[in-house]
This record gives sequence, structure tokens and C-alpha cells, in this order.
Amino acid sequence: MPTTPQTRTAAARLASAATATAALIATPAAAGGLEVEITLPEIDAAPYYRPYLAAWIEDAAAKEIRGTVAVWYDTRLRDNIGAGFLRSLRTWWRSTGEAMTLPADGISGPTHGPGSHALTIPGDSGVLAALAPGDYVLVAEVAREDGGREVLRAPFAWGGAANAGEAGGDTEITRLRVSVTP
Repeated sequence: MPTTPQTRTAAARLASAATATAALIATPAAAGGLEVEITLPEIDAAPYYRPYLAAWIEDAAAKEIRGTVAVWYDTRLRDNIGAGFLRSLRTWWRSTGEAMTLPADGISGPTHGPGSHALTIPGDSGVLAALAPGDYVLVAEVAREDGGREVLRAPFAWGGAANAGEAGGDTEITRLRVSVTP
């Protein structure tokens, strides 16, 4: 069979596709993401209001906020009134929350009642996609109407092996656990 420019081009495309496929298979994946577990306690109060929550990642050394990963508030209220109550999350609100446009896609969600709640943050999206390897802290702040306010910090290392950090609370949030999945 004679070689023509068209057959050489087709052969080059096929070889290029095979090389790209082999590279994808042989290349190790980047960090898989974060698995977060937030445990809210059963509180005997009448009336009981579900807490608002903000969670963000900050640099362990400088305590500089790298980005917000979750905001739970009453998203069902008319005219986004629930966002106005986020001011109760004072630490988050003063540092970055006030400047956010809410609801934020992939970050905002409804409030949750007592129990353990899982949150998965993929490594290739949002804050984690731009996070350099290093030591960080996952911070969760919880505030409840006619209740208290609490901030927990769980350390973790990003960009290396699997690891986990945990923090225990007293009143509004019982446990915060973060696990890095490679």
C-alpha cells in the first residue's frame, strides 16, 4: 500500500492518541479530595432552630483563608432572607462571608439537624484545585438562633499521603473530622 500524506496524518493521529491514553493510565492522580464529617449534637431546647454553618480552609501558619468550602443556611426563605442571618457566623462573616455572593454554586446548602453529616470536596474543584501542598486547617463555625456559637479547627496536610485531623466541641458542634483522600 503506497504512503500518502493522508495515511501519514491518520497514522500520526492514531499514535498520538495511543500515547495520550498510555500517559493518562500511567500518571498518578492528584489528591482525591477531602472527606469531612460534621457532627451536630441533639439539643433539648424549645424551640429548636437548626444551626447555620460555614466551613473554610485556612493556612495553618498564617491563618490566611484560602476559601470557603460550605455554607449551610435557610435557603428556603423568600428573597434570600436566610443569607442575612449568616452575620451570626462572626469569624467567617468578617473575614470572607460578607464579600460572597450567595447562594454560591457547590458551596451553599440547607441547614441540617442533629447527627453526623458527610461532605465530600473533590480535589479538582473549588478551593482545593488551587491549593499548594502544605499544612492547612479546616475551620467550621456554627451558630444557632436562640443558641450558642462555636468554632472548631481540624488540621490536615494537603498534597501528600492520606491523613486526617479531628477536633471536638462542647455545645453547638460535637465533632469535626477531615480526611485527605489521595
